Amino acid sequence: MNTAEKQYLNSADSALRTGPAVRYGGSDNPNAVEAAQELFNSLLMARPACVIFFCCVDYDREQLSDTLATLFGDVPVLGCTTAGEISPLGLSAGSITGFCLSADHFVVETALLKNLASFSERGAYDTVKGMMRRLDSRSLAPMLYNSFALSLLDGMSIREELVLSALNEALSGIPLVGGSAGDNLHFRDTHVYYDKQFFSNAAVIILINTTCSFSVLSGHHLVSDFEKLVVTKADPAKRIAHELNAEPAALEYCRVMDISLDELNSASYALHPLSVQVGENFFARSIQQVNDDLSLTFFCAIDTGIVLTKMRDGGLVAEFEQRMESVVAEIGEPQLVIGYDCIHRRIEAEGKGIYEELSTLYQRYKVVGFNTYGEHCDAMHVNHTFTGVVIGEASEFSV
Repeated sequence: MNTAEKQYLNSADSALRTGPAVRYGGSDNPNAVEAAQELFNSLLMARPACVIFFCCVDYDREQLSDTLATLFGDVPVLGCTTAGEISPLGLSAGSITGFCLSADHFVVETALLKNLASFSERGAYDTVKGMMRRLDSRSLAPMLYNSFALSLLDGMSIREELVLSALNEALSGIPLVGGSAGDNLHFRDTHVYYDKQFFSNAAVIILINTTCSFSVLSGHHLVSDFEKLVVTKADPAKRIAHELNAEPAALEYCRVMDISLDELNSASYALHPLSVQVGENFFARSIQQVNDDLSLTFFCAIDTGIVLTKMRDGGLVAEFEQRMESVVAEIGEPQLVIGYDCIHRRIEAEGKGIYEELSTLYQRYKVVGFNTYGEHCDAMHVNHTFTGVVIGEASEFSV
């Protein structure tokens, strides 16, 4: 760690703080207790509405949880484990990062959906409607156009599509943005954080009303190729494709991508993406892993009959920069970008030698977030995207 990084990570008066509405920070200290303390120091403000953090799965979760609970007290603290972090210093790993929203500009309602294995659409709908009523009674600005929802889901729950559909219906036009928790590509140990403890098989919902301008963004840099693969045999409950074009899925994927079976790994999946076409739009369907029977497990929904399109790189860095320039033209320079960035984008950036360029761009636009096992945008669970909320400056409202 260089001197500038140490000064940032250890100073409560860091020059990287954004002002009264939002503060952000983090720590790459491997000790959970010390990392939590450094995060707390960087987020300190007079009237916090809530704190949201994203942390490496390698931290001792019990120590981290206990320390955060002690430091932040009654302040709502929400978070999740990651497949990589995005801090004020750019793309990070082995770290914790987060942000604090001021009660002067944000009011927040939160909820935990437990036991997603027996998820109830009606229960989730009622939970969100209750949150909306409570938020409306305390709102700082008109609800419909000045509110958004954030979601954090256990990335190994295989329940995103069901949960997001129910939440989106209940939100009645309020945008929903979020990400699926990761665990550094181990695929066994993903958690969300709520009410001073970590949970698996659960989802955190955060409903926010604000006097700040904001803009939701979600998109990817991929361009469609011509070759198609039809899912001819699948297990949708497990997101497994057994056959593509009536051939063993892994073998047919390798043929189309012109790679060998021995090359199948996270880097290959990131560099050789697939997508589903809906109208004129393409939505990526990222592969999680190859199985012993040569089937492929996906991060997103897959089913028999789905047609997958081979995709190619359209310029990851340039596409993100163009999107951010459009947002800045609309709402001004961001105080914060809450970022949910697919793990395959990070792997692709590493593989193509543009990691530092992307990291610098995230730092420039004040992105704080994490690398996900899937991104959430309204009712959609997608892959290979950058999805997020850009927080602009505050305005005056009469409610």
